Amino acid sequence: MKRLFSRDRWQQACATALTAAGVPALVTARATVTMIAALPILAAVPLDAHAQPQVQPSATGETQKPAMPAPASTSMHGITPDDLAAFPEARSHLDNGNLVAALKTLQDMERAHSDNPNYFNLVGIIALKLADYATAVTAFERVVLMQPENAGAWLDLAISSAEAGNFTSAKGYFDYIENQFSPPPVVNIVIARYRARMAARANVSLWQFSMDAMVGVDTNANSGLQNTAIPLTFRDERQELLRREYLLDSTFEARSDRYVQAGVGARYRQPLGDNLLDVSMGLRTRDYVQESSFSTVSANLSAGLYRPTRLGDASVLMHVEHLWLGGSPLLRNVRAVAQIEHPVESCRIGFSAENEWRRYTELKNFDANILWGQAGVACDWKLADVPIQTIVLGRTGHDNPTGDRAGGVTRHNELIAQVAMPIAWGARAEFSTTFAKAADREGYSSVLEDNAARRLDRRNMRLTVTVPLNTASDVLFLAEDNRFKSNLALFRQSGKSISVGFRYRF
Repeated sequence: MKRLFSRDRWQQACATALTAAGVPALVTARATVTMIAALPILAAVPLDAHAQPQVQPSATGETQKPAMPAPASTSMHGITPDDLAAFPEARSHLDNGNLVAALKTLQDMERAHSDNPNYFNLVGIIALKLADYATAVTAFERVVLMQPENAGAWLDLAISSAEAGNFTSAKGYFDYIENQFSPPPVVNIVIARYRARMAARANVSLWQFSMDAMVGVDTNANSGLQNTAIPLTFRDERQELLRREYLLDSTFEARSDRYVQAGVGARYRQPLGDNLLDVSMGLRTRDYVQESSFSTVSANLSAGLYRPTRLGDASVLMHVEHLWLGGSPLLRNVRAVAQIEHPVESCRIGFSAENEWRRYTELKNFDANILWGQAGVACDWKLADVPIQTIVLGRTGHDNPTGDRAGGVTRHNELIAQVAMPIAWGARAEFSTTFAKAADREGYSSVLEDNAARRLDRRNMRLTVTVPLNTASDVLFLAEDNRFKSNLALFRQSGKSISVGFRYRF
């Protein structure tokens, strides 16, 4: 989860930008309402109800929403009386429509306000309105140095840089916004159209690339079991239930191992009228030092089309993913998603429907078609002036096997909660937890608890700390705790991992 655009800041930022970008009036009107703090409703990774080896698929490319602007201030409509309270003379000039005099008055005050981000933000807004892009760039650079969490100032800096002809810097700032914050769909439209304009005026690609590398330790690299023995049940000639303990070989016990993980990704976005086409692809590997038979490779391709509508921001997406385990193909997963998101005050609510086709290379009995439904809400809060973003998601799934799978149809229910906030030195902390339940309709095996229907409870906790080094690179720290509980001892697992790495975007 990423930082959110503050509601007021983005309502201020978008009306002029969208008009300048050539977005139709209907969309612009909608957009101003939509500029409420927006964190996309995230798709959770489905709980694998069949306790296959604990593969670590890479997430398909993040999907964000539509468009982009031309020369104009993103913030002029956002100057409020509070912004001007400390500058009455500049306010008088603005009331008379004299932007040049207002800017000159403010610039004469710089020495007295050298540590005031609101002062530099106001200078930047007026300079951008006057097409004085060099002055605007300098002012917004001062703002983001003092307020690195100010998403609106980052957007203004990116736009000022683009208008000044510094496309390399502008591209870097747009990349930073999209990776460190969560722009609402309309802001994505603004960014995408600016990218298209830069591409038309210079050799600036609509493609974005990223790569990352991490090293870590996993306490359960081989997806080992918690139990050292499995209780087996069977009935004798008189149908009396008998129970025996079956000692497991030590190879089934959880084993710790170090790993190296690496990934590369590419993303292409192209405005198509009021729509945005978003295509992403990625390749990720995790190589264990000792447990090489549990090393994984995942390759994914995603495509989505986003469009603002009267009901909210609508999108349709298709994801394809291939997984390899220990050097052999394991699984092909295809997902089709339709979703809608709608702003409500400082939150966004979203609903989606998803059909998943899960196909195993050799384990054909585990093939299934899964129908998912999801609802969620993402909100932007402030606690003692610290911006905090929260997400709560609920998912339910109907897992229908295509063959004779043990346990038959499985019902999934998941609850996901995430909290993110800035911490010291410009770093960002994100904590997420997932509670998931899966229940089979039929008995799993006659020798496991007298053919009881299997129930799985999964709890996952994950902490990520992102420390930006610059607009293009971050240092990552990740800690994760995974636990599976079940009425059948064969499916009880737990494991922890911790890793550190580096991410670079270009």
